[in-house]
Amino acid sequence: MNVTVYLFLAYINDIGRNIESTIRLFADDCVIYRKILNNDDMEKLQKYVDRMGEWADVNSMQINPSKSKAICFTRARVKGPLNYSLMGILIPEVSSCKYLGIIL
Repeated sequence: MNVTVYLFLAYINDIGRNIESTIRLFADDCVIYRKILNNDDMEKLQKYVDRMGEWADVNSMQINPSKSKAICFTRARVKGPLNYSLMGILIPEVSSCKYLGIIL
């Protein structure tokens, strides 16, 4: 009798592999951010958010895009919209959010 066993191991520390932005992990929360100086930086951040979605898919993990938020910290009076998406769903832009008990 032939028995085939598949073992899949997902280590959350692998989520940041091949991502050149800062990632912070705490329990079931993940924050990814980078300094945005130009459109190229915005495109890179979107690419890394896409990679996180791909990581979740490969590792049979679920990310709830509706619980994701996009926020910008700037001194500029006028800023462009944050059009980031996760798994094809636009991440809503907020003016503040709670992270680890602190309102940012």
